[in-house]
Amino acid sequence: MIQTIKKEGKLKKYLYHEIEDAGISVSVDARLSEDEYIGIKIDDYYMGLRQKITPKAVDFIVTVDCECDWYTLYILEFKNVSRPPTTREIHEKFDTAINDFMSNEFKEIFLSDKVKYREIFLYLVTTAYQKAVEMGSFDQYRKLRNKMKQRDSLWVDDALSGRLYRFRGKVYRIQREVPPNPVIRRVL
Repeated sequence: MIQTIKKEGKLKKYLYHEIEDAGISVSVDARLSEDEYIGIKIDDYYMGLRQKITPKAVDFIVTVDCECDWYTLYILEFKNVSRPPTTREIHEKFDTAINDFMSNEFKEIFLSDKVKYREIFLYLVTTAYQKAVEMGSFDQYRKLRNKMKQRDSLWVDDALSGRLYRFRGKVYRIQREVPPNPVIRRVL
């Protein structure tokens, strides 16, 4: 799959091994060689099409080779902001990535029967949650907030209302994280 991505002429100028945008970067497992992963800067791809209306898209799709035709995908949106971004805008970007880029424009790569996915991760990587940045992990921050809001029914409703995405018969949900997390790694 990685070789197919590298050979795709429409993608060549949008391929990266440094996964960084808007002053935010995520870590790549030091055990991965550059032959074992590749990042596609899909928001730049859409801007490069020079359409009248450029679809909003996430920053990166990173493909990691997990061996024997198994792969892990990281679909990443980076936001270096002081306040959380609007939910609608984020959903629109992930919709474009999954429903247009992966399932339409480049379906011969991402929907190929030869490709099997160990895992697909959807991440909003943001500096908007300053306390989470200080703690070094959005999960630790969430645990702290959950302890404080256990009895708040609106908080529970908000947590349950998150949008679900379908790809190749599985359901995924956007996770939040703070840089330099998540670590791009092979899933075995």
